[in-house]
This record gives sequence, structure tokens and C-alpha cells, in this order.
Amino acid sequence: MGCKNKKHDGDNCVCEVLRAVADAQDEVDVDNDCDVSCHKSIQELLAGAQTPTTDLDTIPLILYCGDCAPFEGFGTRIRSNGNGQMLDCFRSFFFRVTSVDDNCCAKLELLATRGDEGGGFDTPCDQITTGGSRNEFFRTGICLTVDLDCFCAVTCLDPVAALPLSSLPGNSK
Repeated sequence: MGCKNKKHDGDNCVCEVLRAVADAQDEVDVDNDCDVSCHKSIQELLAGAQTPTTDLDTIPLILYCGDCAPFEGFGTRIRSNGNGQMLDCFRSFFFRVTSVDDNCCAKLELLATRGDEGGGFDTPCDQITTGGSRNEFFRTGICLTVDLDCFCAVTCLDPVAALPLSSLPGNSK
């Protein structure tokens, strides 16, 4: 995995942030200065782990490519229905980091939102507002591996309790 026009050598701040997010999520996940920032989200997630009444387990992420556009991931999964199997396709601007290796390759899980019917969205804001007043995230189980050296920025949202995909209305996957 490599990137075109890589302009820097040495440490990758996106890689380091995602590594910290993955470590924090591992602290609370039994399964596996600004008002909004990655640092604040990590602190809130870890503080929630010390409070038994919270079930926060995910910091939703938006990654930005070298042209500053939000990165959109694609993936599919097989779902059984009464007539056999169907292939469901998901597109998302939101991810849950599951791991980051020593070479800054990360495994990211696509997160779906309420109102997501797999058709995709033009922007992350479109995707999140489609769910109406209930901005919930759902774990799809669809993972992709990315080279974090290919990204120039990351946005961390507030920690959430990411729900299983089966609890997304209309899905019994």
C-alpha cells in the first residue's frame, strides 16, 4: 500500500491519533481544548468506562484524503432472507477504528446511520441528518484496511454506543 505525492517523512499524526482511539476503544469495548476534538472524544470515552451507567464504545471518525475531501468507504455483506441470500451494499463517511499496526495500516469498520438504505450520501452531514433526531450509528461488520499515510486529517465525533446492525430498522442481518 502506498500513496502518490507523499509530502512528508516520519511520523503520521493521523496514524497516531487513530492508534490512540483504537487503544481507548479497546479499554471499554467488551467485544472487541475544543468542544469537539479527538483528544476530548478519547477522554470522554475513557471517563465513560469508569461510569457503569454508560455504554459508550465507539468514537466515530471522518478521514480526509490529500485533496481535503472526506473519504467514503464502500463494502458489502451477505444477508439471508426467505428466498436465499442477498448482497447488501453500504457506503459511509463514518468509521470505527478496530486496529492500527506498526506500519500505520488501520482496519476500519464502516458505520451505518439511521435512514441509511445503502444508496450513499453526498457529504457526511447529509448522512448524519438522514437519521432525523436520532443520530445513531450502527456497526456493519464490514471492515477495510487503509494506509493512514494517505490521509491528511481526521475528525473525531463524540463517543457513542454503536448498535449492532440488526437493530437498524429494516435490517435483520
